[in-house]
Amino acid sequence: MRSASTWLIGGAVAVLLALAVADAIRSRDDASASSSGRQLDGLHGLLLVADDGCRTTAFRLPSTASERPQRPVDCGGRVWSSDGTLVAWCRNGRTKVTSAGGRIDFGSLRGCAPAWRADGALSVVRDGDILIVRRHGDARTFFTRRQLDDALQGIVERPETYTFAEVSWFGLTSFVAIVRGERPWETAAAVFAQGGLESFFPQFGGHLEDLQASPLGNFAFARTVPARKYVMVSRGGDELPLPSIANAHAIAWSPDESRVAIATRNTIFIARSGSTQPANRISTGAAALAWLP
Repeated sequence: MRSASTWLIGGAVAVLLALAVADAIRSRDDASASSSGRQLDGLHGLLLVADDGCRTTAFRLPSTASERPQRPVDCGGRVWSSDGTLVAWCRNGRTKVTSAGGRIDFGSLRGCAPAWRADGALSVVRDGDILIVRRHGDARTFFTRRQLDDALQGIVERPETYTFAEVSWFGLTSFVAIVRGERPWETAAAVFAQGGLESFFPQFGGHLEDLQASPLGNFAFARTVPARKYVMVSRGGDELPLPSIANAHAIAWSPDESRVAIATRNTIFIARSGSTQPANRISTGAAALAWLP
């Protein structure tokens, strides 16, 4: 087994844009048009849908005809490269990387919360620091917990207790992260660019998880207050409209970000970006989603 500092990552890999969603919707039933076995006009692309066991199926839009999936979906803690050839996941405090199907084992690295970067490098969080693992050479520290402490001075109480929990990349040096203090209610999303803090979004009293970047550079995260719902925020700090769906399981944007899909255990709701009312629905649930061209 080779060390994770030298495992082979082939080619440039785009950050996988896939987000998580829903189980009950707070909108009128007549706001959505049923589309089981029916064409969804105006929608295009391939919607990848993973069930609770992470088995993936695909629907070609607008017809919703079943199609063979082009690649797996991020699911069950496994994070896939955009071409579906490599997968990373954390177990027992270490991030492991293998090829699809586990045919090639590239080793493991101490740290969790793996996230692919656009240049094909992988980041992990170790002891509150963000590390970058490249194709060759040793893993290097990219952003430290001490730097996070400095960035949060005057913004939160006891910033030295905060640590990175999840990361999603906008570019080679810009990223959004979920950060947490030592007390349960101390949780926030934060955007970092040019080596410093750009925006900070505290979410007092709620647990945040499933951080995702959108194709146009906005981001979303699941907030569990009181039920798991997605919140979408611009890099500038403005909350953006989303359908209000509780007990969310997965979320994904169309490649041009003109639509957003939100999945519950039983239904996938599709809305125009900027709308709070779904326009279409597919009569199947999902634990994870991705929307490809």
